[in-house]
Amino acid sequence: MRGPWGAVILAAVALFCSAATAQARAPAQGPEGALLLIDADNGAVLQAENATHPWYPASLTKVMTAYLVFEALADGRLKFDDKVPVSRYAALQDPVKLGLGIGKQVRVKSLLEAMLVMSANDAAVVLAEAIAGSEAVFAEMMTRKARQLGMTGTIFRNASGLPDPDQVTSARDLAILARAVITNFPEHYGYFSRDHFSVSREVHPSTNGWVRAYPGAEGLKTGFTCGSGYNLIGAATREGRRLIGVVLGATSSGARNARMSQLMDGGFASLSDLSDVQLHAVKVGALPWEPVGAAPFVLSGKRCKVDATPVKYTAEDDGTLPGWGMIFGAFPSRSEAGSVLERNVGAVKELVGEARPVILPKIKGTPLRYTALLVGLDQRGAGQACQQLRERGVFCQAMPPVALNNPQALWR
Repeated sequence: MRGPWGAVILAAVALFCSAATAQARAPAQGPEGALLLIDADNGAVLQAENATHPWYPASLTKVMTAYLVFEALADGRLKFDDKVPVSRYAALQDPVKLGLGIGKQVRVKSLLEAMLVMSANDAAVVLAEAIAGSEAVFAEMMTRKARQLGMTGTIFRNASGLPDPDQVTSARDLAILARAVITNFPEHYGYFSRDHFSVSREVHPSTNGWVRAYPGAEGLKTGFTCGSGYNLIGAATREGRRLIGVVLGATSSGARNARMSQLMDGGFASLSDLSDVQLHAVKVGALPWEPVGAAPFVLSGKRCKVDATPVKYTAEDDGTLPGWGMIFGAFPSRSEAGSVLERNVGAVKELVGEARPVILPKIKGTPLRYTALLVGLDQRGAGQACQQLRERGVFCQAMPPVALNNPQALWR
């Protein structure tokens, strides 16, 4: 039977991931996929299916990360030859990653190549931290930039595209983003078409097989999680006409690439048959944002190596949190609670091991505040880690299981 407060627990953030929480939910019924094809020159919509349906972007997120990197390069905040440090948080990102060592200094250009060619999550986070100081702050910058570009249905919570239930987009918004990259940063657009890059004498191939196989293909990016399916933003040019395509929710990389090729073939074939009136009838920015429920989970079940729900930890059905906990205080926003978790966990990683970061809304009091804590520790580990943090001037309270799971406890 569910405990007295179990129903209000929000999903915990994954270890060292951006701290965004959402209620755990069952896989939603949604469309089998989404696609969109536009004329890159004028934004005219040539074909669209479920183009405004919310979707998990997976590593297509990195296109926006790259956009903000290009902006930083343009205004001098970054230079390609700058060497930036790899934080513990960045180094411990889930694969795919380059495997950057903690404290290593890496050139911005190498990080950009690693992020766009092999889709390295650690490289994305290092770049985010170099620009904004933390991934959480960078994600807020990403969302603001999305709004400025007209991506009205997109929310970013991290720089890499690792699963987060709050991070959503649509085919419409991704096409707008791709067009903005091509228009605003033509000098950097070539990074999206590279078929390999080299670092430390190792050659890493591109994850984007479609670019190598399709005549006239120029990029841009692939992505996959179990929550999103196989995704692709593509651009191609023939006879001086450039098209941008988006395919979301394919069931395999082969199906994704084939669908994009079909989409492009049909688009190029139709251009000569369309009048100027038809080409200018509907622009991608005019497609409405019409939410139709939660973003779909398209590849749940045994095929996936992770749970179909893009949440790596939730409370047990009876509402209990495992083991001893470490409480770091209550904060006015989830992002602030997440930043505290990121900083504190990084400071005592050697003591807390595989403990789970959790953000919980406080049951008592107004306005709503969010408690940041670690769970799944033993008594000694929680005590030692809290003591080490307190010596650094950080608030920390070790909490035994009986108090951790008491809904009447003062911290709740």
